Amino acid sequence: MIVRPSILTLAVVLLAAAGLAAGCGPRLGVVDSHRVLTESVTALSSQRQLDDREKAMAADLQLLAGQMGREDFEARRQSYLKELADLKRELEQRLNQRIRAAVAEVARKRRLRIVLVKDATRLGGIDVTDEVIERLK
Repeated sequence: MIVRPSILTLAVVLLAAAGLAAGCGPRLGVVDSHRVLTESVTALSSQRQLDDREKAMAADLQLLAGQMGREDFEARRQSYLKELADLKRELEQRLNQRIRAAVAEVARKRRLRIVLVKDATRLGGIDVTDEVIERLK
């Protein structure tokens, strides 16, 4: 998937730390980061956008393979790789901002003091994954 779980984990832990600093009680929410990344319209759209651009670049390189010199072709390939990396980074940043905002909104609405990643929470917590996915439409 497009977003490394560590980025999402960091965002959720930061929200939790902010809640702890404010002297919160035991109201705990959990979010399944894997489901958010594989089921939310926003995440799927970002992944599709990245995949489409990669396919277009691959098709372009395939057409140019016999028409360009080896050095020019390699320079074009490297340029495409850099462009893809930049696009991926931009999409990840946008997606993480939207996820953090959705988690914060659900936490406020449900009056949760802490929201953690579900994988890191063995017992307890109110699962807010469906609400986060809904907010990411």
